[in-house]
Amino acid sequence: MATFNSDGFNIGYQKIDNGGQHNVLFIHGNLASKEWWYPGIEILQAQPGEGTLIAADWRGYGESTGLKDVSEINFTTFAQDFVRLLESHSLKDVNVVGHSTGGLIAMLAVLEKPELFKSLTLLDSVGATGLELELPKEQVLAHFQTMSENRDYAFATLAATIHNCDPQSQAFNHLFDITWNCDKVMFQGVIDVLSDQIDIKERMREIQLPTLILHGDKDAVLPASLSEQTHKLLPNSQLKVMDGQGHSMNMENPKRMVDELTTFWNSL
Repeated sequence: MATFNSDGFNIGYQKIDNGGQHNVLFIHGNLASKEWWYPGIEILQAQPGEGTLIAADWRGYGESTGLKDVSEINFTTFAQDFVRLLESHSLKDVNVVGHSTGGLIAMLAVLEKPELFKSLTLLDSVGATGLELELPKEQVLAHFQTMSENRDYAFATLAATIHNCDPQSQAFNHLFDITWNCDKVMFQGVIDVLSDQIDIKERMREIQLPTLILHGDKDAVLPASLSEQTHKLLPNSQLKVMDGQGHSMNMENPKRMVDELTTFWNSL
C-alpha cells in the first residue's frame, strides 16, 4: 500500500501498473474502502496492457483516517484529493468509476479537472442532490449512530448492501473490519451532509464525458430513480439497469462489472 499527502492529509491508495489497456481511478462508496474494488482489479490485472489502475480511500476510511468532526466532511475536498493523486502520477485519459457516494465524488472530480478524464462510470450512484431520505432525518441518523456503537448491528447493515452476501465469508469479514475501524464521525456525518448539503444539479451539464450509468435492479439501498434522474442531467450518458444485481456489483459480480466497463471503454 502507499500513501499520498494531499494538502496535509494522508490518502491511502493502491496503484497497479500494466493492469489492462486503460487508466482507471476507482472511488468507493460510503462505509467502504478501496478494497471493495480489489476483485475487479484482479481481473483487470490479468489483461495485457500498460494501463494504470488506482483505488484510493477517501478521508475517514481505510488508510485515510484522521477526521474528528462532521465539519471536516467535504466531498469537494475528497474529490480534490483524488485529482491531486492523479496529478502526482502524471496520469491523464483516466476512466473514473465511482460507487454509491463515490459516484458523487467522481462527478465532483470531473468538474474540478475535466482534462484529466476520458470517461465516467457511475455504479448505483448517489445523485446530484445527494440523498432523498424516505424517513425523518433524525430517525436515519439514529440508525447510523447505532451502527457506530453496535458492531453486530453494523455487521448486519453492511451485509445488506451486498445482494446475496455471504456474511460468513472471509472476504466480507475483512471488508467489515476495515469499515468498523473507520473514523466514527463518518457513520452519521456522511448521511448528515448528503441529506441536505449537496446540490450540483446546475453544474451537471458541464460534465461532457462519455458516461456509463449502471444500477442493479435488486438495489435495496438506492432507488433506480436516482440513476434515471442522473441520466437525464448528463448530456452524454447511457443508463443500463443490471438484472439480478444489488447495490454493490463490484463485490457481487466483479467479472460482470469488468465486462461492462471494458466494453464501454473499448467503445470510446
